Parts: sequence; C-alpha cells; structure tokens
Amino acid sequence: MSMTITWDQGISLASSSFSILQTENVSVTNAIDRYVKENVVSLCDLPAFETSSMDGWAVSGDGPWKLIGEVATGKASSQVVHYGQCLAIATGGVIPAGTTSVIPWEKASEKNGLVIGEIEDGANIRPAGMESKTGDILVTPGTRITPPMAGLFAATGHDSIQVISQPRVAIFFLGDELIHTGVPVDGAIRDALGPLLPSVLNGMGAVVTSAKFVKDDLSVLNSEIAMVLDSVDLIVTTGGTADGPRDFVKLAMNNLAASMVFDCVKVRPGYHVLLARVQHGDREIPFLALPGNPQSALAALYSFGKPLIASLLGAVQLQLEEIELSTSLTTPEGFSRLVPGTLDGKIFTPSGYLGSAMLRGVAHAQGFALINPGLNPAGAIARWIPFNF
Repeated sequence: MSMTITWDQGISLASSSFSILQTENVSVTNAIDRYVKENVVSLCDLPAFETSSMDGWAVSGDGPWKLIGEVATGKASSQVVHYGQCLAIATGGVIPAGTTSVIPWEKASEKNGLVIGEIEDGANIRPAGMESKTGDILVTPGTRITPPMAGLFAATGHDSIQVISQPRVAIFFLGDELIHTGVPVDGAIRDALGPLLPSVLNGMGAVVTSAKFVKDDLSVLNSEIAMVLDSVDLIVTTGGTADGPRDFVKLAMNNLAASMVFDCVKVRPGYHVLLARVQHGDREIPFLALPGNPQSALAALYSFGKPLIASLLGAVQLQLEEIELSTSLTTPEGFSRLVPGTLDGKIFTPSGYLGSAMLRGVAHAQGFALINPGLNPAGAIARWIPFNF
C-alpha cells in the first residue's frame, strides 16, 4: 500500500502517533509557556480570609464611627470593632472581627478621631474563597501556562508546577550545494534554513540542542544521527527526502530500522516530507524529514512538525480556523495547497513569490492558507495555519 496520504491524514498521524514526554517539576516563574499534564488545583481559598477591596475604614454599624486604630498590612488585627467604631484599613487588609462594611476614603471624612459617612452593610468586603476554593481546578491538562496563570498559581499557594518536558531536537541540514557566508556563486546556494528553523522550532515549544550541516554522504549522516540518539526526543532533517542518487534520508531511516509513519503527502509545497519512528532502547523517537526548499520545509514543518511537537507536549490540539479567500486559487489535481499570505478579519490575501524555494512572500506573511484540492473561487472557504513568529 502506498504511504502517500492526504494533508488531513498527515496531520492526524503527526498528532497521534507518539506519546507524551515525561514530566518535570519547575518553579512557577519558569513554568510560563510550558504545558501541564494534570489538573492544577488551588491549594487554599483565595482570598484565604475576608479582605478589604478598598482603602478606607473598617466600620461597625452606623456612623459616625470612632477611629480606634489601624489594620497593619499583611497581618490580622487582634482588635474587635464594636458598634460605632472603625479601624483604618488598606486594600487587601484582613477584615477585623465585628466589621460590617468598609467605607472608602473618598466617601467619608475624618475629623477629630471621628469618621463620618454612609455605607451599605457588607460593602467592599471580599469574602474568603471568593475567587477560588481549596481544591478548585484552575487549569486542565494540555493547557499552556500564561503569565497570568503563573500568577494565579502563586496566589493559590504553588511554589512549583509539574509540566511536560520540552522536546529536545537535533536538526541536520543536508546539501553539498549549501554555503553559509557571502553571496552565492558558481551554482552554490546560500543556506536559508539554518537561521530560520531553530527559532521556529523553539517557538513551537521545542528546545533545539544541536543544528549541524551534513555532507551528502550516507555514512556521515548515519554517524551524526547515532551520536544524538541518547540525548534527543526528535530528529529533524532538511533535504534529501526524494529518491535521487544523492538523497540519503530514507537510507538513514533504514539504517535505524525506523518504521515509516508516512512517506510523502499530497500537498504543495511540502510533498516530499517523511515521518518515521525510531526505536531506541525503551524510547520512540520521531524522525521528521523536511524537504530542502525553504518554503516547502516551512510548510511541512507547520503542517506536521507543529502538531507532532504539540503531541509530545500533551498540548490541546487546536482546530484550524476557517477563512475566506479574497481571490481565486487552484491546486494540482488531488492535492491540497499551502499559500502564504495575510489575514484581515476572516479575509485571506495571498503573498507574492509563491515558489517552493522562495521566502520573500513568506517573510511578509502571517501564516499559510490551506487550500482544498481543485478550483477555489474568491469567497471559497479555506483553513488558516498561523505562524508563531
């Protein structure tokens, strides 16, 4: 049976063929942008006690009130407020016993030790547990931790959080024709993926631990891959994915006794993309082989690398947003098409420079539109794959 599949089959396999990585314990501060594996619950009531929501006076009964002291910030007062008495209090201060309301500074006046004003019973008092109760679920598995979430975790008593380990990635850039400095001449091609891919992969939640340029030599490629197997969770290569005399990726996969998840996907650009499973000890390591042309590599990475990394992180897989084409677009028969461009509301406008080797259009794009096979007139529905840069 042919391993060539549709784009939708490809993303389904990329997002479901590998297991979530192990967890690690990190400080709340370092948990931002990481993914949780289990429910995070509140370790206390929030607030843990009745607090004032305003700067003012904690009063008892009707006024005027005799000022008998002040509630120290961050401490519970031992004083009891009796009818007709009050204590000065700051926002967040612990409500002293006997308090019926808090009257703000701006709604009362104080003169000669008396506070004069009017306030409704219970006003400006935040009950204990108003925001959360002990044991309340704050976030669910697969959630990416945002800065406000980290603040909430701290406020509810957490010092550290269990998160999924970030996938460690080794990248191998293949191609004897690549040069890395200066202007390309005499058939050489200036490498464009070296400056591009590590940042994109890091932005997807991975950690690039090595990025090497490898000659079109099978023994060298086999040796380089062997050296990283103990220390990575994902192998990514660029170039060499076809069946030409200098294409060695499939042979390298064979050397590793890798099992193919898919071999080519019916999408342009990005057709020559491979995903395989490498068994190394008790671990399964995904091997994602991207095409060598820059736009093709980026299209394949966003199509299949991003959901693959999300699956390793245990992240919630998001449904693609539907958008509307501003102009007619066609695809090769039976193929989906990825077109870089920009979005205005729900309206998609393609960039120029759509060739698989071109980055100029992608450089000014916000993402790829996934175009359905066949003729898609203006107004037709497509799906949106946003960039993370």
